[in-house]
Amino acid sequence: MTLTITTLNDLGTLLDINNAAIPDINQLTPLKAQWLIDHLAVPGLALLDERPAGVVVVLNDRCGYDSDYYRWFTERYENFLYIDRVIVAGWARRQGIAKTLYEHVESAAKERKLAIVADVYSDPPNTPSLALHRAMDYDEIGTQAFPAEQKIATKFMKYGEHARPKR
Repeated sequence: MTLTITTLNDLGTLLDINNAAIPDINQLTPLKAQWLIDHLAVPGLALLDERPAGVVVVLNDRCGYDSDYYRWFTERYENFLYIDRVIVAGWARRQGIAKTLYEHVESAAKERKLAIVADVYSDPPNTPSLALHRAMDYDEIGTQAFPAEQKIATKFMKYGEHARPKR
């Protein structure tokens, strides 16, 4: 088994992996998926034995992403990487791919002296993702409610000493 991380630049791969994971992740349209690929701050495709096995979409704090989830962080902080989504293909789960993708992001954040932020649905709960963030020492820093979607997202941060609060 060989696991490598490379640049995510294929629209079809992102759409296939993402949309197979609904409802744990929001659906992507081709237009939004291409925007995300064009604004990636960290390479984000996991290949398991050269087969696409997972993706991580990481944006910086200045990209202007049109997302209420992202805006929650940008209204409060600067100097961070935002993990918009981490998805592992169904056939590749339970092989450490999500953890490896997170470690890849953490390495980039340490090198650049940036905080990392992310959100995970806590109601209804995305139990595996919540467990991963907690096990990897991400701090819970808040929640955000989405009444229209009947969802609540828990906000996480790691390397918070690098985040600059907005005044």
